[in-house]
Formats: sequence, structure tokens, C-alpha cells
Amino acid sequence: MADSGSGRLSTNPADRRSSVRVRSLLPISVTPIAVDEIPALEARILDMAVIEADSVLHDLDDWSDRTDDLPREMLFMLNEVRALRMQVGEIQRVIERHGKATLQPHWVELNDQGLWIGKREDLGPWAIGEFAEIRLQIPSIHTPEILALGEVVRVDLESGREGAGEAYGFRAISQPHKHAISRYALRRERQQARSVRFSFDP
Repeated sequence: MADSGSGRLSTNPADRRSSVRVRSLLPISVTPIAVDEIPALEARILDMAVIEADSVLHDLDDWSDRTDDLPREMLFMLNEVRALRMQVGEIQRVIERHGKATLQPHWVELNDQGLWIGKREDLGPWAIGEFAEIRLQIPSIHTPEILALGEVVRVDLESGREGAGEAYGFRAISQPHKHAISRYALRRERQQARSVRFSFDP
């Protein structure tokens, strides 16, 4: 598995390390792609990871834990630099999204290995083994938009616990995006646990 700084892709479907799975209403686009379109999508995944590495201060490089050692003027400057980098990163993402399908909110179940999404009226039935370009926005200041190559691994036709829909395994996704999903899922689960606990407090 490549480290987050290499920019290489995680494409090993045998990697099934357990991770937190969350259910959330998120903006998403799932577009069918042909096998011969996969190399171009993988190139875009790498390019997006490079842009974000250049424009965003990620958690591993965060300086906020060392604020006691820095002068106030330096903290102000670092905050301004962070804000500017975020703005530049968002502008670059807007340019990247221009002319592409608009993301629409759908209920998904998500972890860093893949996702499940309910049936959408705009797309016909999927078959196991088909590939899709997956674009997904998560509530994160570091990596708000995820880009991945997904493969259909399960099709639910009957209304069961989850209802009709499809499960996709991530077959190509950058390490920064994989880590961003893990961070989001873990933090959302913790926040949900706190909210439930507070709701029962007298």
C-alpha cells in the first residue's frame, strides 16, 4: 500500500482492513465508465491528490498542536496562509468539476473500502463487475471532494434492511482520499455517540 506522500493509487482489492462504516446523506455522482476509460480516470485521481497536497495543510502536517511555542504574529500569518491555501484548493476543485455531472444528495453507507448507495431513478440497473467514476463530497476542510474508481460488488434488487441499491468497492483511490474518508467516518461516529449520550442526559 502506498504512503500518502507518494501520490500512487491503492488498487489492491484484497486489502480489507476493518474501518468505521457510517450512513450519511452526501452529495454524490456515480457515472458508468468503460474499461478503456479506467487509465484516464486513474490519472485524474492522481492529479487531484497532487493538487490537494500542494494546496492544503493536512492533519499530519498540522502545526496547531504547537501553538504555545509560536509567537502570536506567526500564528496569525499561518492562519492566513491556511485560509489562502484552502481558497486556492477550492478554486482548483471548481475548475476540475466544470462541465461534469452535478453532485446530488443521496443516502450512502461509506467506509474507506467502498460504499453502498440506494437506487437512483436517473440510472438503469447495474450489474456486478461494472465500473463507475465516483465523485463524493464529505464534510472536511482538508479533502471535501473524493474521486475514486468503483466496481459493483453487490446489487440489491429487493427492499431489505438497506433497500434497493448497489455496493461499490474502491478499485482505485488515492491514499489522501482514503484517509479523509476514514477520518470523516470516525469523527462522525464519535459525534453521533456524543449526541445520543447528551440527548439522554437529565
